[in-house]
Amino acid sequence: MTLVLNGLKRLGAVLLLSHSIISHASLSTYTDSTAFYTAISGYSTSTLNFDSATAGDLISDGDTLGGITFDYSSLALDGVSMQIRDDYPAYTGDKYLGTDDGGTFLGGDGFSLSFGASNAIGLFFLSGDELYDSDISFTVGTTAVFLSSSFESELSDGSYVHFLGLVDDSDTFSDATVSSSCSGCFFFNVDGITTATVSISAVPVPAALWLFLSGLMSLLLKTRISTVELDKFSVSRR
Repeated sequence: MTLVLNGLKRLGAVLLLSHSIISHASLSTYTDSTAFYTAISGYSTSTLNFDSATAGDLISDGDTLGGITFDYSSLALDGVSMQIRDDYPAYTGDKYLGTDDGGTFLGGDGFSLSFGASNAIGLFFLSGDELYDSDISFTVGTTAVFLSSSFESELSDGSYVHFLGLVDDSDTFSDATVSSSCSGCFFFNVDGITTATVSISAVPVPAALWLFLSGLMSLLLKTRISTVELDKFSVSRR
């Protein structure tokens, strides 16, 4: 009986450790699209590059396109609507997201995205202006990733391409926020919004699970040994 109780105690400790490891997972941030897509390799992904819409179409505050809902109450109060544009080169397709106010977002503008439970989200920013560190930020929960002044590509018209993304391989989230600084200092557009979810086949067995299984096997083995010893004792008493 003592061996069984000790085994249960050890198993309880394993379960507690497992919970501790899983609950302390955190978001990883990316300013490089190649690193982001490498991190979500094997995930189930969906990309909204706006090519399914018609240039000139409006996305009203609260509207959904490609499984993503766009909320921008502050811009809407100023009479600005999001709009699908193709005035200039895009990066992931032929169209991109801008506004009906000159075609672009301005420094100081911001909006939120809502979507199905996901483990990752990333998007591209296009700008004819040179952008600087932290001009734009992308936030999930309390974790933010800030734009780097180092652009990753240059389009045929001289526009710069930047990327921001976040990945959590343990927990899901369903909303994110784009913010920008320096009111009116620069122009930008949005392109290629990718959301991704860990597929069952892509989930590695966590170390905590191996510990749990090891603890369980140890408990069963000790329980079996204890039972055998009790049987021997009973035989010796006959």
